[in-house]
Amino acid sequence: MARNFFVWFALAAILCSLTAISAKVSESKEFVLTLDHSNFTRFLTQHNFVVVKFYAPWCWHSQNLAPEYEKAASVLSNHHPPIILAKFDADDEANKYLAKQYRIRGYPTVKIFRNGGQLIQEYRDSRRADYIVEYLKEQISPASVEIKSAEDASGLYCGSYREVFWRSIRTLMVQCGHGFK
Repeated sequence: MARNFFVWFALAAILCSLTAISAKVSESKEFVLTLDHSNFTRFLTQHNFVVVKFYAPWCWHSQNLAPEYEKAASVLSNHHPPIILAKFDADDEANKYLAKQYRIRGYPTVKIFRNGGQLIQEYRDSRRADYIVEYLKEQISPASVEIKSAEDASGLYCGSYREVFWRSIRTLMVQCGHGFK
C-alpha cells in the first residue's frame, strides 16, 4: 500500500514538473523577430506586410514598449494572413546606416512596410498591445466586402457613423499611398 502511494506521488511530482517546464517554455517563446543589417532588406522584400520596431536597448521608452510589442506579436502570430512583428536595434553600430536610411530620429520608432518594403508608413498610435493588435488587423483587412445576400449583411458590425467614417478615410489614405514616405 505504501509502495503504491509512493509510485502515485512520484508520478504526480513528475507531471507537475513537466507542466511547469512547458509553461516556462511557452512563456519564454519570443514572437518578435530580430532583424539586423545582414537580413533586414532581404526579409522585407520577401514579405508583403511587416511591422518593424526600431529601438535602442538603453532607451527607457523602447524598454517600456518591448513587453507590449511582444504581447501584440503573440496575438498576431495566430492571425490569418500572418502579421509579422520584428525589431531592429538601430543603435547598434553595424545597423546605424540602415536606421539613417529609414530616417530613424527617435526611439522607439515603429514602421509598417508593405509590398516588399516599397510602401512605408509610420505607426504613431497607442503603444498598448491591444491597440497595436486592433490597428494592424484593421490595416491588413480588406477595405470593403462584397455583400451578396441579407445573410452576408447580418454579420457585419458597423459601429457608429463617426467610427465607420474615420475607419474608411484611414483605409483609403493607406491604399492610395497618402501618409507613406
